[in-house]
Amino acid sequence: MILDHRGDTIYKTAGVDAEVPLCHRCGNSSKKHFYSYDSPLDGKRVTYCMKCVSLGRSDSMKPIRCRPTSRRKSASPYHLDFDLSSQQAYASDRIMKALRSGRSLLLYAVTGAGKTEMTFQSIEWARSEGLNVAFISPRIDVVKEVHLRLGQAFASSDIDLMYDGVKHVHNNHFTVCTVHQLFNFIDHFDFIIVDETDAFPLPEDPILMQAIRRASTSKATLIFMTATPSRQLIQEVGEEGVITLPRRYHGQDLAIPKMVWHDIRRDLNRGRAPQKLMKLIRDIIEAGRYVLIFIPEISMMETLLKVVREVYPASASVYSGDPERTSKVEQMRNKEIRVLLSTTILERGVTFDRLDAIIVHAEMFNTESLIQMCGRVGRKQTDPVGNIWFFAHYQTSAIRRTFRTIRGFNAARVDT
Repeated sequence: MILDHRGDTIYKTAGVDAEVPLCHRCGNSSKKHFYSYDSPLDGKRVTYCMKCVSLGRSDSMKPIRCRPTSRRKSASPYHLDFDLSSQQAYASDRIMKALRSGRSLLLYAVTGAGKTEMTFQSIEWARSEGLNVAFISPRIDVVKEVHLRLGQAFASSDIDLMYDGVKHVHNNHFTVCTVHQLFNFIDHFDFIIVDETDAFPLPEDPILMQAIRRASTSKATLIFMTATPSRQLIQEVGEEGVITLPRRYHGQDLAIPKMVWHDIRRDLNRGRAPQKLMKLIRDIIEAGRYVLIFIPEISMMETLLKVVREVYPASASVYSGDPERTSKVEQMRNKEIRVLLSTTILERGVTFDRLDAIIVHAEMFNTESLIQMCGRVGRKQTDPVGNIWFFAHYQTSAIRRTFRTIRGFNAARVDT
């Protein structure tokens, strides 16, 4: 079933049951996520759900309409410009077996392992069998990147794209979307691939995981993919359902970060340019490379940007609420920007060529974010290693765990 205001059938006479309260679209039952007011038209009390308001308002006055799920077999051949590595081929076969048997899997894969390409064989088979497929992620940037890559590989297929403010829909048979968009589907998808399973806000919001379950059919196969899985997710799929992929598709080791002990905040607060950082940026640019700098706070990022721009005008900053974020990322891809400062919003889902990364005040990030940020470098076959620097004021357990995890991946045996 697809919830659609143009649908011919009424799913619920009102989107919100104000007495409970309960939103019939997203399942929200938390009172703090509802808002009530008196209608200026007739004075009636109206309650609407704030949890899913970005999809259009679900309230106590307006019915939810729907249309039935349909399935259609479709030849969906894909093309790759390279052969899968032995590790990728192994994972691809495991996913196919899981799909045929209706089981779920967790791909515990190092960043840059080529997880997306491992799903292509199963997607092709699923569409040939008429199964509805969804490739989802909590992050808009990841969704855009995945849609681009799937569009290039499955050039003859109609692939829907949905995220906040964007809805390019063909037929709901092959969909790439953010997790929130699944609130519009009930018992619809037979094969769901969840990329960056650990990314905010999915782990913190049980309603989002509920949306995935509700959008799935009873026999659906779910494939969870991440470099930093939670213990809960590992326990949920069971040890036999975990595929560990410790190598990148090009077979090279992950880059080990280099530590620089320095308090950049103190320099900025005193109106000084952080000389160690500025020298490093200069060395990177003189080597013909590009640099992505992760900053823990927007205010610190904007202060640092002013300092960097005085020396390197081709610099920019991005954060989640930046209306020009997409265009700046594209400029970085096109090599129009040499130095890009970012919050954690770009820790996932972006790939740049000849890139080095600097994490400022690494002591302020958790292990999951540090691993993801490290994973931005060395993703290209032509530049398989890259360089990473941690600027930190002091040591933390998260930094130590990051080093242990990366070294553990580099030393691990590859399953084939």
